[in-house]
Amino acid sequence: MSMSRCYSLMKCLLIICNILFLIVGVGVCGFAGWALWDGRASETSAGRAGLCALAVWAAVLSFGAVAALAGAMRGSASLLAGAFALLALSAVAEGAAAWWGAAHAPQLKQALRDRLRYTLLHDYGMLPARTQVLDAIQHGLQCCGAESALDWQQARWARPAGALDLSVSAPPPSYRVPPSCCSVSTLSIPSLHTEDSAECEEARVVPATSRGGAGLYDVPCGPRVLAALERAARGPLLAAAGLLAAHAAALLLALALCLRARPPPRYKA
Repeated sequence: MSMSRCYSLMKCLLIICNILFLIVGVGVCGFAGWALWDGRASETSAGRAGLCALAVWAAVLSFGAVAALAGAMRGSASLLAGAFALLALSAVAEGAAAWWGAAHAPQLKQALRDRLRYTLLHDYGMLPARTQVLDAIQHGLQCCGAESALDWQQARWARPAGALDLSVSAPPPSYRVPPSCCSVSTLSIPSLHTEDSAECEEARVVPATSRGGAGLYDVPCGPRVLAALERAARGPLLAAAGLLAAHAAALLLALALCLRARPPPRYKA
């Protein structure tokens, strides 16, 4: 293969890689901007910081892709050198994020389980969006409670509104779980605001200290949510690995084209 054909092939590969980077960068920037504007994903300082870091990474990737495309089209060594620096910076950020995630996987899993239990205890029945999400999780994954159905005994939603009856004629102590815990439910997605079958209504009343009963899902949601997230994350993780591999190839191509690019001619007066 002649040097000119090899140069043209490297140029085409660099353009293809950076078109991909530009699409990814602009898309991630748009998503991060929407999430910050929407506010639900950035209610905490950690959420806002994560989205801002994601937006900065996407912006660096986009600028690097634009510089690489312009440098490849014009054969500019300075643009290719700038693209190499920006793409290397974004690749280092990707590698650091992957390393951090792998090193802190147990802590992240525990944080997700803690967040699920916090939502169950404090937000269910108070925030409609989170109520619907938790109902969908329990019904879709066929589970009840974060660690067990007993979690609902401490939930804010399940606390009695009136005074506690301590008389001799008082019914045995019990607690209630939402309709989405019912395995006998006839609804597609049971929720707090709908009426359910008589069997479900009866099963929802659970004796105190009991971890469930007949007619209720007997599996906790924490492990099933983590398993579902792990399955769903396989595709994005493979895509991220492919993006990192494309980064490595683009860096080598940008460096090779930068070294081969000729400086513009200087005219003497």
